[in-house]
Amino acid sequence: MNFELIDQSVQYKFMNSKKYGDKGFKNRVMQNVKKNATASGLAEVGKALAQLQNDTLGDIVLIQKQAVPMDQIG
Repeated sequence: MNFELIDQSVQYKFMNSKKYGDKGFKNRVMQNVKKNATASGLAEVGKALAQLQNDTLGDIVLIQKQAVPMDQIG
């Protein structure tokens, strides 16, 4: 069964214990990630954002929404 990629976003975890209190991190989701985005490209963006905010980049999570083709369901 093939899925159709509808949309994707990326979640970055920015680490900074002084800035983000007890948890020490803040998750930010960036919408409308291009379908042909690469892992290295997402990492470059995350590193640049972290540097601009004086944070350390923690995790990067790619979130995908995919359609299930109804004609292929038994």
